[in-house]
Amino acid sequence: MAALIATNAFEHFYAFTRAHEAFQLDEVYWLGLVGSCALTAVLILRSRQLRREVALRRQAEAAVADLSRYDALTGVANRQMFREELTRHLDFARQHGTRLALLVVDIDHFISVNDLLGHVGGDRILRSFSDRVRSVLRLQDVLARLGSDEFAILFPLTDGAGIEDIFRIAERIVTAARQPFPDESGATTGITVSIGIAKFPRDATDENELLLHAEAAMFQAKAAGRNRYVLFDGALDARRRQRLELEAEIRAALVNDEIVAHYQPLVSLSSLNPVGFEALARWQHPRRGLLGPAEFVPIIEDIGLNDALLRQMVSRVCRDTRNWPEHLTIAINSSPPQLVEEGFAQSILDLLDEYDFPPPRLEVEITETALLIDFDAARHSVAALKAKGVRVSLDDFGTGYSSLTHLHQLPFDKMKIDASFTRGISEDSQIRKIIASMIGLGHALRLVTVAEGVETREQAEWLRSRGCELAQGFAFARPLPPLEAERLIAGGPIPIEGGRVPGQNGAAATLP
Repeated sequence: MAALIATNAFEHFYAFTRAHEAFQLDEVYWLGLVGSCALTAVLILRSRQLRREVALRRQAEAAVADLSRYDALTGVANRQMFREELTRHLDFARQHGTRLALLVVDIDHFISVNDLLGHVGGDRILRSFSDRVRSVLRLQDVLARLGSDEFAILFPLTDGAGIEDIFRIAERIVTAARQPFPDESGATTGITVSIGIAKFPRDATDENELLLHAEAAMFQAKAAGRNRYVLFDGALDARRRQRLELEAEIRAALVNDEIVAHYQPLVSLSSLNPVGFEALARWQHPRRGLLGPAEFVPIIEDIGLNDALLRQMVSRVCRDTRNWPEHLTIAINSSPPQLVEEGFAQSILDLLDEYDFPPPRLEVEITETALLIDFDAARHSVAALKAKGVRVSLDDFGTGYSSLTHLHQLPFDKMKIDASFTRGISEDSQIRKIIASMIGLGHALRLVTVAEGVETREQAEWLRSRGCELAQGFAFARPLPPLEAERLIAGGPIPIEGGRVPGQNGAAATLP
């Protein structure tokens, strides 16, 4: 552009001198000098403009590079910046003989938070939580978001800081997480966090090892009940590896159809005949044998495979019981977050259609907790199931917080009294009054009442005398494999012999 300006200027100057040949030489000289000065000024201004443009471009590039090191949602450092800062802090600690702590913070059951609030609500929780964490940290600490619901904190142990200071920060973060998170409507959501802590150089000497050990401590915090912090020790790494191996085995088990169903009868207290069964999950492990639900269901919930387990159980029920007497219903359990998912009911109905299994023979058990998560969504799922003939029962009644309005508005078929009440029948008169009231409530709402956890003849007789229709528990049978459940069906009424119950092979077994 500057060259073009110069060329045009000289062309105009030459044309002017040709048109004014009468000018004296000194006049031409001064005119040329003025033109040259003007051209120099133009070039200088253009050069400055180019330098400004280059500087602005470099600033923009630096800003883009800087933004790439921060998490777009929360504004804290992202994984890339965290690794850079971790390397820098460890180099400093090695050179100056100082120490460093790394805290890995994971929000407990964040999948359920997203299911409850949606991703927009989940993002709001993440932003608010990161703001709370920043408010309790020091200026020299580094907070980073490593994944969806996982954060990390670099905590330099300088100026005499020690393990008590680390624990103090961890406790503040745990407390900050427990405080309710309000939304625009005034409703609140609560969360908890699990924190793992590892120290340099005590626990690790390089970046990867320090991060692995902090994560191992975090998993230990979850295994210990969540909502806490744990300091790494040497035995944690082995347990973490075992946990990861178990998770991989569970994923394979769901693919390889290793999850099987055992069936516990629901017995009529008037005739002692089985009128239905509850399907309970068992894992037929290829090396460890048959495993109970306590050994794998919590892990399935942790890694978000509830839906896969539900599909596997419905499929098992359809295959195992298709030739059983038509009057027997088969119940399956659902987790509270599943019931409020949009496609929950349809996924069950699709499986029933695939196996040509009559919907009225299936019963879905839901807990009172599901009604508190999202009552409207729960009502929609229940209505969709009932419209196709699937039965629905309220499980563990008395342990949650459902209101009479909920019981009235939802078309339940059964109400199951939790085993924690049944166990107290013999010793606690107040418990007996509560159970009698529950049975009366069930009758008033035209619900079939089922007592869970019945273990003795005395409990069964008392429940029958108070009008309870059905019972379930070791007094009648333990959960049985399909073939043994079929033999139980063919045997007619189930005898109750004092404090002894039928074993899985048909022989008597002593109650635990």
